[in-house]
Amino acid sequence: MSLFVLLPAYNEQASIRPLFKRFQTLQEISKMEIKLILVDDGSSDATAETALEEAESLGILLKLVQHPKNAGLGQAIKTGFMTFLEISKEGDFLAAMDCDNTQPPELLIKMYDTMIAGSYDIAIASRYRKGSKVIGLSKFREIMSYGASWLFRIAARVPGVRDYTCGYRLYNRNFVSKLDMYYGENLFTESGFACMIDLLLKAKVLKPKIAEIPMVLRYDQKPTASKMKIIKTITRTLKLLFKNLTSTAPTSNLGQTFSDQGTARVPLKMGNRK
Repeated sequence: MSLFVLLPAYNEQASIRPLFKRFQTLQEISKMEIKLILVDDGSSDATAETALEEAESLGILLKLVQHPKNAGLGQAIKTGFMTFLEISKEGDFLAAMDCDNTQPPELLIKMYDTMIAGSYDIAIASRYRKGSKVIGLSKFREIMSYGASWLFRIAARVPGVRDYTCGYRLYNRNFVSKLDMYYGENLFTESGFACMIDLLLKAKVLKPKIAEIPMVLRYDQKPTASKMKIIKTITRTLKLLFKNLTSTAPTSNLGQTFSDQGTARVPLKMGNRK
């Protein structure tokens, strides 16, 4: 079994070193085989170069995929899922998380143990469970996220979920394959931050078993400004909710698979383990 970690990145050079060091520690503590999939979404800084250097130095397995230009979080997530399905095997797991060092990689141990113990399809790092805490996030962003949580719990409930907007999740490969087979190219249709809500609502159709794990979000450790376009995200989120309420049937492309979106592929970098 391998644990793949998808890191969508856009100008995250400053975050790479401390984040990769945490993955090295996690690998040593957990004894898991951890493989990073970093999708460089058209960064203008040295995100890709820094990632390759740090992976080699720390002995971390890294698959780097580069978009020629910035395409948005949704496309970066799509590329990461596609890459995971290409290079993984049955029994593997995929974690998706931010690349800005605000979310704790160490939580993956508890997320994985919970999934195995309860045979879950998805585990979500939640800000709305007992023991959760958010540090350094603006009050406006806290209120916006909390409001979205309650809105979707009331109007578009997914069993077992309170945190609809957090992208830090762990997926069973078998369930990712089911999503791919069911939706094909329609699995990722949102380009911005709303793609995480959209993915969860689409997953709901397949009746996944979902667990939430309390998370301490350290936004005070983020070295760069947020890239979220707040007004656009709010607008897209409300449109998703309306679409979910008015939709009579899910869109399915059973049998389709991901197609290459013109990304520049970089060979798998295998750092020497220490």
